[in-house]
Amino acid sequence: MKNIRTQLKRFQYFYPYTVALVGASVGGQVNFMSCAWHTALSFDPPLFGVLVSRKRFSHGIISKAREFTVNFLSFERVKLSAQMGRKSGHDLDKVKEFKLRLARSKVIQSPIVEEAYVSFECRLAEVRAYGDHDLFVGEVLAVHEEPGCFNAEGILNPGKVRPLLYLGSDFYLTVDQDTLKHVLPD
Repeated sequence: MKNIRTQLKRFQYFYPYTVALVGASVGGQVNFMSCAWHTALSFDPPLFGVLVSRKRFSHGIISKAREFTVNFLSFERVKLSAQMGRKSGHDLDKVKEFKLRLARSKVIQSPIVEEAYVSFECRLAEVRAYGDHDLFVGEVLAVHEEPGCFNAEGILNPGKVRPLLYLGSDFYLTVDQDTLKHVLPD
């Protein structure tokens, strides 16, 4: 018989999820945060959503900037991801403190993370409250990808990139390329 829980203090049964550094810049202030609560929402137009708690410093920056970037790191950068998720921009300049290397975006003003294997530039399309988080929906205006990380169809190459996955409660893992299977329906 399965365990049944009705008191959901730690709701994280849906992990693992890829980790992204979500960031924005406004008035000379730049901030990034680790985020595992994110998702694609539409192909046409390309929309991507990130969920951010209203108490987070990044919430205010994204709200004011009306844009954000979503940057995916490889497993080798797990420590950086943990630092960016556990420290607050209220208390310190995370870009300076953790020596985050930034690059200029092509379309928006907020920077991308230079060492990300893929980054999205997003213009804020909508904000909606869901419980204790707000969903920031961004229209993806540009995608920066490292050469060789994706095939022609946009499928990640696990031989080139080991994506950083969050398992919950400060645990991380990645994929094993030997488990890759291409399964076609009958």
